[in-house]
Amino acid sequence: MKANLIARATVLGAVVVVAGLGAIRPAAAQGFYLGGALSHAAINATVVDETRNSYKFFLGYEFPVFLGVEAAWVNFGKFDGVITSAGGSTRVGYDAKTATAALTGRIPIGPLVTLYAKGGYMYWSTDVALTGTATDPHFEAGTDHGHDPFYGAGLRFNFGKLSVLAEWEKYKLRDVDINAVSAGVRVTL
Repeated sequence: MKANLIARATVLGAVVVVAGLGAIRPAAAQGFYLGGALSHAAINATVVDETRNSYKFFLGYEFPVFLGVEAAWVNFGKFDGVITSAGGSTRVGYDAKTATAALTGRIPIGPLVTLYAKGGYMYWSTDVALTGTATDPHFEAGTDHGHDPFYGAGLRFNFGKLSVLAEWEKYKLRDVDINAVSAGVRVTL
């Protein structure tokens, strides 16, 4: 009796899993989408070398033939460091944000997984606060703006209109390198 109940539950579970997999859309073009991600951003500059949690929001469109476009807003958070020289030391507060526009390319790997890459241009803004007497040519107090290219790659797991993604992106804001590793969610509209 107990073995019969376990067998029925196993068969019912298998039917539910197979039926669920049949409802999942393949990793083909998905049209308009939007999403968000939490990131672990690492900054590498002469006096600031640390990591911070950051976040981003994005929206885009995937065309039928492996290409797409994406726009995003990224807040890297505030990084802190210390400049030390013969003249003393200075605390550095570095706050960075960027808006991006990218061309994306994707390769479906089976019905549920997509490998993708992106490359584009970003407009960035930084706020630098300095407290102390030492100086560094990479950091000047105040607000700075600029635009530079960026790139990245990732892996996306598609579950119908919902996708879960893991990606890496490389940003360069003048003399400051930022690498971001993200985990996010994307919803197809």
